Amino acid sequence: MAAADSTPTLTPPPVDGDVLSTTEPQHLVALAHNAAEFTRVRHHLRGLTWAGHQVVLVWLEGDPDGQLDFLAQRRIRPGLVRSTAGVRQLISTPREHWRGDRTNLVDASRLDPAVLRLLDWADGVIAFGDQAKEALQDVIEGRSVRVPHKDLRGWAGLGLIWQDFRAASRAGVRTAEFADDLADRVTLLQPPAPDEVQEEFTTFLAGVARAGHHREALRLLPYLQLGQADWVELARRQAVFAYVHTSAAGREHPDLRDSAAALLPAIDSLLETDLERAATLTTLALGLLFHVELHADKLTTPLVEDPDSYLQAWRDSRVGQALARPVPRPPAPHSAAPHPPTPHPQGEEQPHGEEQPQGEQQPRRVIALRGSYPRFSAQVVEELRARPGTEVVEHTWAGRSTQVTGLGIRLEPVEARLRQAMGEDVPDPELAALFDGADAVFIDWADRGACVALMQVPAGVHVTLRIHSMDALSPWIHLIDWSRVDDLVLVSEHLRDVVQRLLGDRLSSTTVHVVANAVDPARIPTDKTPGHLRRLLVIGWAQPVKDPLWALEVLSRLRQHDPQWTLVLVGSDFLPSAVTSGVQYAEAFRARLTEPDVCGGVEFVSPTSEITPHLRSAGFVLSTSRRESFGLGLVEGAASGAVPVVRNWPIFARLDGARRLFPQDWVVDSVDSAVERVLEHADEPAWQRGSKAARGEVEQRFLADAPARALSRIILGEGPA
Repeated sequence: MAAADSTPTLTPPPVDGDVLSTTEPQHLVALAHNAAEFTRVRHHLRGLTWAGHQVVLVWLEGDPDGQLDFLAQRRIRPGLVRSTAGVRQLISTPREHWRGDRTNLVDASRLDPAVLRLLDWADGVIAFGDQAKEALQDVIEGRSVRVPHKDLRGWAGLGLIWQDFRAASRAGVRTAEFADDLADRVTLLQPPAPDEVQEEFTTFLAGVARAGHHREALRLLPYLQLGQADWVELARRQAVFAYVHTSAAGREHPDLRDSAAALLPAIDSLLETDLERAATLTTLALGLLFHVELHADKLTTPLVEDPDSYLQAWRDSRVGQALARPVPRPPAPHSAAPHPPTPHPQGEEQPHGEEQPQGEQQPRRVIALRGSYPRFSAQVVEELRARPGTEVVEHTWAGRSTQVTGLGIRLEPVEARLRQAMGEDVPDPELAALFDGADAVFIDWADRGACVALMQVPAGVHVTLRIHSMDALSPWIHLIDWSRVDDLVLVSEHLRDVVQRLLGDRLSSTTVHVVANAVDPARIPTDKTPGHLRRLLVIGWAQPVKDPLWALEVLSRLRQHDPQWTLVLVGSDFLPSAVTSGVQYAEAFRARLTEPDVCGGVEFVSPTSEITPHLRSAGFVLSTSRRESFGLGLVEGAASGAVPVVRNWPIFARLDGARRLFPQDWVVDSVDSAVERVLEHADEPAWQRGSKAARGEVEQRFLADAPARALSRIILGEGPA
């Protein structure tokens, strides 16, 4: 069968024949002299029944194979007629056939009233074996019609559909092509899929949906059996049903929350008996609760609006409580040798003009796991490297990135963490070697890698973890053992409030800090180029969460005042997405871009590390996001003197997030308010005042306290600066 990285070719479905239909269920009789003939064509017969045809086996000698017990069966029994119905059947048979050779298929059939009734009932009769084919016309005379064997072409392939599926599924095939091909074939079959493949089919559907093949999963969903299973399996199937519908529609299915809640007691029932299955169901439950279509890119999320109610069932479950309980760290191994300090070039100034303590500096070894988005930690890593006696080792997850990089739910780390929570030893030699001799560990982003790494950090090693924004709304903060985190760093006050409410007393042994993202002064220009008064800038735009459509609406209103207004969008275009709402958003943006009021007014700049020229050319910088924890691009723009316009980020609006982070006059509640703020600064004197004020705010709030320096002190266990 096909390997995991290939897609099997499936036989095309049959077409309507002279007698057999692929669209209407029929009554059929399969006729043979000896029942052994049916075994040879069992896949044809199964295909016919799976398509909804009712098939009855009729034969004279032998016994059918046990593989045919899915079919109705009638052995021909020629004999004396005793019932009134039998007499009526014989009366309708020509007199010369009342007596005959009972070992002959024709005569025996005519002497069995039950067989005669079946022939009258049948829309067609199919003969198998030479004797049946030779006798068929006489057997069916005046009672039914012959099904030609050419009508059977393709029905064996139809009967092998689920066998083919099972082989491909076990080989790990989850491609859209295979799912679509399977959907094309099963359109001829009556749902649901057979009981014997339902468990594998459920797993397959979940995998296809997680891979982003939502349309294909939706086509196959009718073949999922939502009954006739034990309560644990039934809960799983209902959860997959809700997951597929939510993924395909791009919005929450009405049954999603109930399905997630129903899974939790099923998981709890397996914790002592089947941790592998419990982990699979836990992954599914978390995939529902933290589905991307509910949180990250929306205007609201229950994780901010009402987290206590939303997470109540999870927190009350045994599995949720097990994952919240602290697990003692493993003891520190004995390092083979101390790690030497990182030397500084002779004559090099120490960072920030710090005076060094007297005496010999103890060497310190820091392990840095820079997470799924490493650019955010560049400055703090540089700061750490510049510290005397500090060695920084960056871990890149080489060879394991698929499992540990990213925020989406994935089985392997969930199972490892659940096993550890239930008391099993979960060794990881690679990480054990990495952390051997470490003094401190810095983990950026609460992602899969953070969860995996924290399972292995030994006792005595100082651990600092930083959360940015979307990782606060991911499942991983609920899987992390927070007793192993000494310091938690958030980049804003409102993000701290979100995380503390989500985690509650799980942070009781963790010190929580708010340290803004570091701004690199080297990227910030001090002057502007001509034309800046009519240029709007958005840095990092092509995601629904950044909501560039909102920026287009601002541009549209401004161009009604002056068609010289332009919008500069810096960053990657929309990437191919497995998220339905993301695909829909990209389509809506491109359609809006072609409308006359904004067409020609947008300039696209490819991703670049040389942001300085674009900061220099912009008079205004916009933050149009639905959710931000900090808004680094906005702060860089304000530092360059661009007048900032900050949308009151909808997801965090109830926490007054934007206004707690930035001055009140930067923040607007609507497109109209944004346009009003821009127009208030549209002439040179007003713009100069706004520009100077913006530079001053950034200097005071985000540069003077040197966030990278403060974070490095926390990482080294020195406390904030």
